[in-house]
Amino acid sequence: MHAERRPEHGHELLRISVDDLSRLALRAEPGSQGLAFVPYLEGERTPPLPDAKGELTGMTLANLTPANLARAAIEGILWSLAYGLRTLQEHAGAVTQILLTGGAARSVAVQAIAPAVFGLPVRVLDVEESVAIGAGRQAPGH
Repeated sequence: MHAERRPEHGHELLRISVDDLSRLALRAEPGSQGLAFVPYLEGERTPPLPDAKGELTGMTLANLTPANLARAAIEGILWSLAYGLRTLQEHAGAVTQILLTGGAARSVAVQAIAPAVFGLPVRVLDVEESVAIGAGRQAPGH
């Protein structure tokens, strides 16, 4: 017996491409009219909440639209990262810019929304080997 395939990403849930999800998210207003997504679908590392569950909150008949859902998904992920950034700043000092890398960094919506969430300039690294570059940037002394 085969397990039923579950949507693992917002674009799969909405049955659209990643690029279409990005365009859809940019049609919604910041804050998704109060619709909020907590992206802890498999627990969370920062903060350490291994048993945390994801949530979609603030739903109304007016705001539960594909565009708001797409934007809430992107904003939720970015706000989760912003929490980690704030924790880093408390321990390591000021951060002057954000370097985005990896698959999500290619999203036009992520690139457009990230500066407002982080409150910092955002630069996208156009690098195929993003994991190695990220590890090198995080290494002590760099």
